[in-house]
Amino acid sequence: MPHAPRLPPHLVRRDLAAVPPYVPGRPLSDLQRELGDVPITKLASNEGPYPPFPAALEAITAAGHDQNLYPDPGAWALRDALAARHGVDPGRIVVGNGMDSLIKLLCMALLEPGDELLMGWPSFVSYRQGATIQGAVFSPVPLRADGAYDLPALAAAVGPRTKIVAVVSPNNPTGGAVGPDELEAFLDSLPGHVLPVLDEAYAEYLPEGGHDGMALLRDGRGLVVMRTFSKAYGLAGLRVGWMAGPEGLPEAMSPVRNVFDVNAVAQAAAVASLADAPAHMPARMEEARAERERMAEGLRALGLDPLPSSANFVFVEVGPERAAAIDRGLTARGVIVRPTGGFGAPGGLRITAGTPAQTDRLLAAMAEVLEDLA
Repeated sequence: MPHAPRLPPHLVRRDLAAVPPYVPGRPLSDLQRELGDVPITKLASNEGPYPPFPAALEAITAAGHDQNLYPDPGAWALRDALAARHGVDPGRIVVGNGMDSLIKLLCMALLEPGDELLMGWPSFVSYRQGATIQGAVFSPVPLRADGAYDLPALAAAVGPRTKIVAVVSPNNPTGGAVGPDELEAFLDSLPGHVLPVLDEAYAEYLPEGGHDGMALLRDGRGLVVMRTFSKAYGLAGLRVGWMAGPEGLPEAMSPVRNVFDVNAVAQAAAVASLADAPAHMPARMEEARAERERMAEGLRALGLDPLPSSANFVFVEVGPERAAAIDRGLTARGVIVRPTGGFGAPGGLRITAGTPAQTDRLLAAMAEVLEDLA
């Protein structure tokens, strides 16, 4: 076979060299071949440990018969269902192929070269990527010691070129969340030329009395709220994210959106999930929070110090060299966690809360690894 020609480097945008790439985890099939019969426990990607709700599984099967047809480009049924659930005008909702895609599209629609995107750091890398791709300035502000956004520091960093201020709460990868009162005070402090974006990918895991971006929108606040079906709803493989915001948001994003951005199976599963959530979500979230705390307590018993978390994972700072060694040791035992260098925390590990059996396996493997490293 002749050697394939390589894309000439001069054809690639030079400024993309500054965009930090997303480094995906190792494919499970590849690791399984290496480990042989060792069972694999994946706690690296913050997926929910359980399958979609029963009604969503039925909808997935039913929708499979019509895949010769293009999906609804406007996702009308899903937008109407979201609007009914959250009390927000469907004309202010944008549905996309996961939150990562929506973040990039929002940056494409709003940011011009020289504009500034401000956010806490370490945090979710897609905002940094989206801003850098657009030639905008990415400005990070350090987090509080508990892993939550430092909102007063973030407000103080706003300047004349700041266009977007992103608040990820609970924060990924640290799990810290801001309080509802401090969030409202922060929103009140922002000047009119700034658009606040509240990333609530883990909203369902927040404790009772936590912030609620949808309530802020219903109260007339001018912000964008982003959520996903990937975590609590168990639809990570179908990629359904959504955002709601000021009037005109969908129209502003229309020129940069793909026409058929969310496939028909994903739309049907998301609509069914919303209908089934009242019957299944409370118990699922109760177990997720309990398992997260049991995992954190077990890690503390092993001498580690996880940050408090309001999401479905915990974050442990151990230093870059030790993080790499622990990651290697756990992987060799079939337990996959997430090193957080790509999120701006090179010495950290992010560990997803799974089933009780997965927690047991993690803690047993971690005890062995730490003993080997002692």
